[in-house]
Amino acid sequence: MVTIVTAYRLEVIRTKIAEPAPPIHSPKDVARRYTHLAKYDREYLLRLDLDNRNRIIGEETVSIGTASAAMFSPREVFIGALLNGAVRIIILHCHPSGDPSPSTEDRIVEEKLSDAGELLGVPIMDFLIIGEDGRYWSARDGGDQVKSADATDNAAIDSRGGDEHE
Repeated sequence: MVTIVTAYRLEVIRTKIAEPAPPIHSPKDVARRYTHLAKYDREYLLRLDLDNRNRIIGEETVSIGTASAAMFSPREVFIGALLNGAVRIIILHCHPSGDPSPSTEDRIVEEKLSDAGELLGVPIMDFLIIGEDGRYWSARDGGDQVKSADATDNAAIDSRGGDEHE
């Protein structure tokens, strides 16, 4: 008689950059590094995992959506960050329309993910939307102002995730 035993193995899926990238100093740094997201015809939602010096130690495409939405849950956003040992994260996605202005849904998602991050001890340092022509919107910058990744400004993000001005 043969007995078949069902067994499961948990494999850790991890994206780790061998050498951390240079530190992120501002939302503009992120926008400049990820302007290529504007070329996509659907929403891509990415999570950047940061160490305590704001260096990117991991990156994951959490969701590839449609022309107007990306489906995901906080679980999918945070599981990789926890496995990578992230101290904080940055969430960014593109708007295929080219307009990086946040929708009502974007603001709701940003608030829910921020709450989840605080609860898990992995705060969201920023929530960015990438649009066409180097334009972006950053929750850290506040308000409805769309900025250009090519313009100069003095806003900086310190290692605790707070704002400083140089």
